[in-house]
Amino acid sequence: MTAVTVIRRSLREHDNTALVKASEEHDEVVPLYVVDDSYFEQAELGYPRVKFWHDSLKELEQDLSETDGKQLVVRNGDPAEEIQRVVEETEADAVYHNRDYRPYSKKRDQKVEDEIEVPVKSFKDIVMFEKEEILTNSGTPYKVYSYYKKKWFKNDKRRPQKVKDYSTPELESVEIPSVSELGFEKPEDMSVWEGGRENGLQRMKQFKQNIKDYDQARDYAWRDSTSKLSPHLKFGTVSIREVFWEAERMKEDDSDSEGIETWQEELAWRDYYMQILWNYPHEVDEPFMDKYRGNEPDWDSKEDAPQKWNAWVEGKTGYPFVDAGMRQLKKTGWMHNRLRMVVTNFSCKDLWLEWRNVHDYFSRMFVDAEIASMVGGIQWSYSIGTDAQPYFRVFNPMSQSERYDPDGKYIRKWVPELEDVPDEHIHEPWKMSQSQQEQCGVTIGDDYPEPIVDHDEKRKESVERFEKLDN
Repeated sequence: MTAVTVIRRSLREHDNTALVKASEEHDEVVPLYVVDDSYFEQAELGYPRVKFWHDSLKELEQDLSETDGKQLVVRNGDPAEEIQRVVEETEADAVYHNRDYRPYSKKRDQKVEDEIEVPVKSFKDIVMFEKEEILTNSGTPYKVYSYYKKKWFKNDKRRPQKVKDYSTPELESVEIPSVSELGFEKPEDMSVWEGGRENGLQRMKQFKQNIKDYDQARDYAWRDSTSKLSPHLKFGTVSIREVFWEAERMKEDDSDSEGIETWQEELAWRDYYMQILWNYPHEVDEPFMDKYRGNEPDWDSKEDAPQKWNAWVEGKTGYPFVDAGMRQLKKTGWMHNRLRMVVTNFSCKDLWLEWRNVHDYFSRMFVDAEIASMVGGIQWSYSIGTDAQPYFRVFNPMSQSERYDPDGKYIRKWVPELEDVPDEHIHEPWKMSQSQQEQCGVTIGDDYPEPIVDHDEKRKESVERFEKLDN
């Protein structure tokens, strides 16, 4: 008997739950990847994410081809139609796949279940806990992370599993389309991430050297202290179970485990946002908080405020810490997490930009763009989401810069026109005198912009606008 295992975003063989289960129950398994044309046409995608996906899929194809009797079968078209076609070609008796929680994925998977003529078995794989596995004592999904986290850590967690031996029948397989064939070209001067499991395992190995200090070092933008595993978890080149239990092994070897557990909390946050997306799918298009649905703040769209939008996107707001983050994103497809909060808070509380425009831009730019975490993080900063930052709490871009980039190392790396600005002015260069500007070779308003807005004024205005909505 034959099983078809549909590979989607778990781009690995080891600890791929659907593949593990199929191999336990069948000697013959078809790992199948369907390149979904409609998804690439409809989704907000950008080069960094598509390139990372392409690298990872190609590596998986290569890895399987190097094992006798195995093959990744690639097809192109409508997923339900292509899966049914492979079922008929192999006379398969079941289809296996891992669950996803995005609205598009849920519709796609429902269509597969409705149209495929053999049993379709789905499995939890991309998260540790899903849907309604962690509930309040009254049986409802958590809306506050801190309470969710306690049960997340307390609950038993499955360990990684190995795939059993299986063989794949010889089937027709198409070439994986190139990134350019899918309509994506590398932006000029962008340094892109390389995907694939080998890079994911290497990144995990490197991060183990820093994980013990994670709780102390993670917020400092100039330090390479974060895991950078997020795109690998996004595309499943490594599994959440692999990274969690590797961290657990390090706890056993060291009594000082606060940094390790702080990092594991990031995995809990990821699961938390996934269960929010599953239970409250309206948050993709509308504010999570009931009081703002139908009574949403009057944001400025990028079409209505092109000057503000372009300054923010290009990293030319006149606030060095904000600009450094936006330029890092544009150059690398990634941004330090502290900066993600700072630039998003600035887009809301200082510029009043439409959050949906921000989400679409981030979706195109971030290599690790994950809709659940992305929407959750944006709505948190915009004070309209689950467990959100109170509207009266407004990040000060200067104090954030002074605290998390005290010597301006991060700013100078990404905003080179400020390279020679002395430390005492690097966070607020517009305060330099004319002679000071001449000494460090930068003219504010010419070489580097004046602040696009007055932060103190915009902070007060933002609080007042939210207060009017709440009254």
